[in-house]
Parts: sequence; C-alpha cells; structure tokens
Amino acid sequence: MTPLRILSGALDELSEGQIVLRGVIDPETFSALERPAYQRETLAKPTIAGLMEAYRDGASRVPDVELAVRGERYGCTDVKGTYSITGSVFIIDGLQRISAARQFVSEGGRPLVGAMVHFGTTEQWERERFRILNMRRTRLSPNVLLRNNAAECPSLRRLRQLCSDDSFALCQRVSWSQHMRREELLTALTFLKTVTRLHSRFGAGRYVDVAGICQAIPPMMANVGHATMIENVKAFFELLDAAWGVRGILYKDRATHLKGAFLAALADVISEYPAFWSGKSLRIDRDMQKKIGQFPLGEPSVRTMACSTASIGLLSRLIVDHINAGKRTRRLLAPDPFRGGTRREV
Repeated sequence: MTPLRILSGALDELSEGQIVLRGVIDPETFSALERPAYQRETLAKPTIAGLMEAYRDGASRVPDVELAVRGERYGCTDVKGTYSITGSVFIIDGLQRISAARQFVSEGGRPLVGAMVHFGTTEQWERERFRILNMRRTRLSPNVLLRNNAAECPSLRRLRQLCSDDSFALCQRVSWSQHMRREELLTALTFLKTVTRLHSRFGAGRYVDVAGICQAIPPMMANVGHATMIENVKAFFELLDAAWGVRGILYKDRATHLKGAFLAALADVISEYPAFWSGKSLRIDRDMQKKIGQFPLGEPSVRTMACSTASIGLLSRLIVDHINAGKRTRRLLAPDPFRGGTRREV
C-alpha cells in the first residue's frame, strides 16, 4: 500500500493536548486516502469542477482537509520535513476537495492541498468529529454570492447600487450580507427575484437560484435598457410604498406586501398586462395605484398565501380580480395565446 506523504510537515499540539501533523499532501499519494462509511457521497460534477478551477488558479487556496490515522498500527517517519505515514488514513473532512484534487492530478496538475492529520483515532471519534465540523459550518448566503457576482457583472452592480440610492424606496433596506440587519426588509435574493419577474415579459425571468438570476439579468437589462430598468424597479417599489408603506416600516414581519410570494404575484401581474406598460417603461397611474392599495392584505388567508410560493398563481388571480372588480371599462386585458397575440378580457 502506498504510504501517505505530507510535505513541509510539522507536529502541532491542539488546545486539548492532542498531537496532530500539519502540512501539504504529496499529490502522488492521494491514492493512500480512504473514504470512511460516515462520509457523504461525492457531489455533482459542477461542484468538483469549481474546486478544480481553484486548484488551477494558484492564488486560490482551498481550506485544509482533516484526516485520521485510525488505531495504533501505523508508522510515521520524518525525513527533512517530509512525513511518510503507513496504515489506513481516512478522510474526515474534505472529500470533495480530495476528489477534485485527484481528478486534477489525472490531468497533469499538482494541486496544493493542506491537511491536518489526527493519530490513533477510532471510527466513533471520527464520526463525532465529522458531525461537529458539518454542524458548525455556516452555509454561504446567496446574498453574499450575489454581492460578489455584482463585482464582475455591470448589470447586477447597477441594481446593487440602486439599493444605496436615497431616492429609492428600499434605500439601505436590502441585505447583501450573510446575515440581515434589523432595519433591512428584503434579502438581495428576494429583491432580484422580484426584479426579474417584473421584467419577465422581456426575457426569461422566473429563476429562483443565484446562477439563474445572474444569467438572466444581463440580457434582460440589455433588452430593456439599463436606465429604463432601474426606473421600472423604482416605480414598482414606489407603488408598494404609496399603497402600504415601505420607507417607514419598523417591523418587517408585519409587512405582508414585502413577503416573497406576494412580491412575486404582484410582479407577475404587472409584467403580464400591457395596461401597466408604455413600451418598455412601467407606468402606473394614480387610479390604478389607489385600486391596488385597496387589495385586502389584512385578510388572514391573504397573509398566509403571501408566505407560500405555492400560492403565487392564486394570489396573482386574486389581484387581477380585485383590480377588475366593479369596472365596466379599463379592465385588465392580457394577450390571448390562442388568437395570435390579440387581447382577451380577464
């Protein structure tokens, strides 16, 4: 069996007194590493591909992995900082990083993978260590991913900058961070999902994940026009502010009109019906604004639906019925897909 070699190694003592070995895994000895039964499966190819990209970029250092040398039947020799470990070495934490590194080696690369090696472990101890590491690990917020993407995407950057514009109803009220502050009302993910749904008549806009949103916004903004799209977003949230209030909200939990499903439903209605649009510009007159503001947000059933993505379609229908109620003229008309684009009354 090929021994595991740790380069530039050094012994260290943890706070609890345990001696560990720290260093860099020799890429030629990845085959010495074993996957224990408690490990998760190797993740999908896009995840591995992303890690391989980090290895190709010499400046991008992935976090160290944790390894375990189980029991007392092992050997560890030191020759000028290179430690050779014989015996079974198990992956406690870092299976995906190791899997990507192995694939990178098969393509001729030499990945830099740091490691901390525990000695004399048991499978029970390793399982507990695996549980602790994964419970303590914080999942990276989509808001941070969107913020980071905004640094590279001009269209996304414009929308982020809008959130710091004093003339915008949501100025400083959208969270682009790992955790929302008390004064923030929407996450960046909810904000951008609403923006794309609002403009879905001009391109694919009903994505729910970071990758889809980042892919959809640039062509959508190019189609609508950067300045026009920004003004449309401002007009949409001005409607919410005029109808139910946004700028003065202190407790977001009570703001039914800022729940994700309600924002999506209202954005869908406005996107679909030509009465709200002048070309590619959003136009909502005072009468329409007043009518929308009379929608019964206080009803318990509406408050419940506003929190459920499964209710978006029904909420959209209720909003349209409310706007058309009592009207003989100027009712909302939508394109009829069965009549070559002519409009039907709903």
